Amino acid sequence: MPLRRRFAALAVSLGLALALAGPADAAPSAAAEAMFNAGIAAYRVGDLQRAAGDWGRAAEGGHPIAAYLAGQLYEQGRGVPRSEATAFHYYLLAARAGHAEAAVKVGLVYRDGNKELGIKRSYPKAFEMFEKAALAALPEAQFYLADMYRRGLGVPMQRSESLRWLILAGAKHHVPSLLELARIHFDGDGVNQDRVVGWSFLDLASRFAQGDEAKRVSAAMDKYSRRVQESEREQAKQVADDWLAKHS
Repeated sequence: MPLRRRFAALAVSLGLALALAGPADAAPSAAAEAMFNAGIAAYRVGDLQRAAGDWGRAAEGGHPIAAYLAGQLYEQGRGVPRSEATAFHYYLLAARAGHAEAAVKVGLVYRDGNKELGIKRSYPKAFEMFEKAALAALPEAQFYLADMYRRGLGVPMQRSESLRWLILAGAKHHVPSLLELARIHFDGDGVNQDRVVGWSFLDLASRFAQGDEAKRVSAAMDKYSRRVQESEREQAKQVADDWLAKHS
């Protein structure tokens, strides 16, 4: 079974909210694979300490999924003492081995810096991590990469490139990207100001938002509602339907 499908099945069976966006750069060794499987067995019987140890050894052997899972256990303090430094170590191993979600976590640390970890802010390193994950089609990474292009962080400012990545992420129903696309069109930020298109992205965001994201969408609609006439909202709904059909 391909690595992506195996990991999706594993996530369901372990009750983990995880995904592997993009293949690993290189296949892990047989020994690392064996330790990864041992970690799964330990996790399933509730021995998280052993799972962390097995996945840690698999991670050192080049297993990206094991590295990511070990990082999560240390980040959350499940079965092992909570350690931001150890979690980052494993996320970095996973990211270097091609794990997209780990690359986003590492990218955020480089983007913002972390005094506790002794890591200074590095926009070029953050950009590298976000780009790696974005090219693996992870919408969250595409959103962060778009932000780097829009603000000129670690790369010359390129609003058109930022817009392209936001559209790619929005096509995957990524609500923050849809909200940013709405803002861009309402404000005319690098594009022609267009209330209908702006409201269409809010309409799309409202269809996919849940929890806190739904609150953000509601706040955005309250902010821009006075600018949009009822007839424009009807047009926007049709624009949203057409956009969704095109990008489904």
